[in-house]
Amino acid sequence: MFRSITQRVIRNNCYKQSNSCSNISSSFKVVTTRSASSFINKSLPYTTTNENDIKDKNEEEVKDHRAKGKGRELLLSFDKSSLAQFPKQVFKNRKYPITDFEKYLQDITKVRGPMSIDTFIREVLTNPKYGYYMNKDVFGKGGDFITAPEISQLFGEMIGIWCVATWEAMGKPKKLQIVEMGPGRGTLMKDILRSTKVFKEFYESISVHLVEASPTNKKTQKNNLLYFKDKAINYDHKTIGETPNGIKVTWVNKLEEVPSDVPTLFLAQEFFDALPIHVFRFSRDKNDWCEVLVDEDITQHGEYYLRFVQSKGPTLMTTAVKHLLPEFGLDGYQVELGLAGLAISQQIANRIDKSGGAALIIDYGYDKIVKSSLQAIRDHQFVDILDKPGTADLSVWVDFQTIRKTVKLLKNKSTAIGPVDQGIFLKEMGIEHRLAQIGRKLDSNEKFEELVMGYKKLVDPKEMGTTYKVITICDKNITPVGFSTAKTYDDEDLMI
Repeated sequence: MFRSITQRVIRNNCYKQSNSCSNISSSFKVVTTRSASSFINKSLPYTTTNENDIKDKNEEEVKDHRAKGKGRELLLSFDKSSLAQFPKQVFKNRKYPITDFEKYLQDITKVRGPMSIDTFIREVLTNPKYGYYMNKDVFGKGGDFITAPEISQLFGEMIGIWCVATWEAMGKPKKLQIVEMGPGRGTLMKDILRSTKVFKEFYESISVHLVEASPTNKKTQKNNLLYFKDKAINYDHKTIGETPNGIKVTWVNKLEEVPSDVPTLFLAQEFFDALPIHVFRFSRDKNDWCEVLVDEDITQHGEYYLRFVQSKGPTLMTTAVKHLLPEFGLDGYQVELGLAGLAISQQIANRIDKSGGAALIIDYGYDKIVKSSLQAIRDHQFVDILDKPGTADLSVWVDFQTIRKTVKLLKNKSTAIGPVDQGIFLKEMGIEHRLAQIGRKLDSNEKFEELVMGYKKLVDPKEMGTTYKVITICDKNITPVGFSTAKTYDDEDLMI
């Protein structure tokens, strides 16, 4: 039942909202007994919050490493009259002239009524004309944020070790797909393919699929991964190419386009944090959950051209996912729910159930429901979420608990294990052994210091070591490498 709900709500990602805001239109069983570090011995080549909100102490103490500065609150505007009306005067408090994208978003709200935050995020990030990811390179020091593969080659090499170890645990299938979702510049996949060449039997079995919506990112990935004479580099319509070592690489726009009859390893590194979410808020007046929406700002004091509003009662979406929400809350208590991520998690689990494989999801997040984490990041700084939509990245902290539960709800041959802290996972994979191995070959103190700084950034609890977490979806017959410290959830399992 839950699967059908999540699949349905993801398809219907646009709202048609009336004044009441209630209508929606839309044991590691490897063949050998080697540890993870023994693989390395083969010498790899070089919110809206208010005073009544409950604040989780542990959440407050965790540093947000996404950007510099203080995160911005999601502030609601409460309109006592109507959610759709014409302004009576021209407002002069706006911070800047309205952009074409903001006009477009306003038009959506005028025609359909206030849109869900899910719809807003989809438009802001992937609108074909104005979307943040669609027309520029947003990664690295010159972009708005830096991901783990860009920090150090050690990260990609450890993921490569995980792929080889998991492939062995699966019985070394002759054909294996590696699917990366949201591959950025292609740096992670490049490091995986470079570092696993020494495992010849593995290398001969693999093909690569990259799930990417951005035309700009696809061009960058082709340049980084393909043989320089491959025709696919110069032609956008060509979606298949080969690496210099003859590995076939295929680009697709969505996971459904990847063949489902081949054993597959799925990789999602900082992918789920960029997926759309719905935001729900408990109303004491209604004694029920309402939904936070985005509407045109027609107030006199507004700084931006859009605003966050609260539905006047439960929406159909609220009713559809009520079993995932707390039974009750204090007035203004807020919850984020990433239905898109839950649907993808179940889709991956069903594919593993059918054809075998495993998935590795790496992201910043919590092992619990997330209350208020949506932020906008521009030039490595937090900015207001509604400040020039389309010019800043939108991201959330991932709810690993709900991902784990939704996979287990399928009750098939797949399961979810974790999360574990990224630092612990990387150490289990042998990152310290690999650090020493590379360090002995470096010819300058400067290069060695850079290597060590990258290592510390990835594993230090004060950096990315604990805020970033790793969860796996895999066949129940596999005990995956890297997760020996994962908690067991016997009480949780009894409830499913």
